[in-house]
Amino acid sequence: MPVPDLTLQQLRAVRTLAASGSFTKAAAAEHISQSVLSRRIKEIERLLRVRLFDRTTRQLDLTAEGHAFLLMTGAVLDDMDMRLSRFMSYVAAQSGTIAVAALPSLAAAVLPGVMRGFILDHPEVEFEIIDVAADEVVERLEGGTVELGLTAHGDLPDGFCFTPLLRERFYGVAHHSHPWSARNSISWADFNGETVVATRPGTSIRAITDAAFSKHSISVSHHFNACSAATIRGLLRAGVGVAALPALELQGFGLDDLVAVPVDSPGATRVTGVVYRCSQDLSPVAARFLDFMHATEIDPPRGVSRVHEATPANQTH
Repeated sequence: MPVPDLTLQQLRAVRTLAASGSFTKAAAAEHISQSVLSRRIKEIERLLRVRLFDRTTRQLDLTAEGHAFLLMTGAVLDDMDMRLSRFMSYVAAQSGTIAVAALPSLAAAVLPGVMRGFILDHPEVEFEIIDVAADEVVERLEGGTVELGLTAHGDLPDGFCFTPLLRERFYGVAHHSHPWSARNSISWADFNGETVVATRPGTSIRAITDAAFSKHSISVSHHFNACSAATIRGLLRAGVGVAALPALELQGFGLDDLVAVPVDSPGATRVTGVVYRCSQDLSPVAARFLDFMHATEIDPPRGVSRVHEATPANQTH
């Protein structure tokens, strides 16, 4: 026996009529006329080849087949209603998962406060935070494992958009025994001849410092390349070298027990912001979070200022 092709609209008509016990009430609940509801029920019964209701002038009762039909189709309607409700919540940006790849300093010092404000109005939203270096942020975006990246402004592949959020000042960081401890500021030239504890190539900090040292013909020794802020902190505390670090690195990773002197030179800043693929539509909740980051007030720590830009910078060539 072929399975009849029934619609959700028809299934709901049966359930509404059974619950109300009246064509008048059921038609009103379904926002259709009584004649349309009557035809709909008759069509279902024709397709099923059974009577679902016993009708009299005063009473409307389910038949045994009608009870069985409701029992078997009720779960379908409940499941579909639940799934549609979840989908509408997703479309309204009230639920879903936001996957973000972020520089560790931004993930530690900026993102938590922004997330806290966003979750107040979006309690069902989940976050997946991946803290990685700048080159890995781009790799994650290209691979589609994240929708948003929080990273430094720099050379981006074709098809990426970048919106600046923060501008950080660079600091010369050293052990308290270093001569910089007596200085109010330094310049890039003060790194000349120093042993620099550097982040690895591919990070935003390394790109900025390498460019500055090259531009000003500064000779430094890179005896120590570290992959984590914790390692850099340990090396600096041991007094084996100095580092050039932006302000959020100091804020996010507890380097306040070291000397941190502002670098007063051109280019001694790092602009960080949000990057995403221009040609790819963001999920509703990721798009809402992007707008929230643009609009929310961020209380920047020392050496950090907010960058307000109305439109994102397109990196399309």
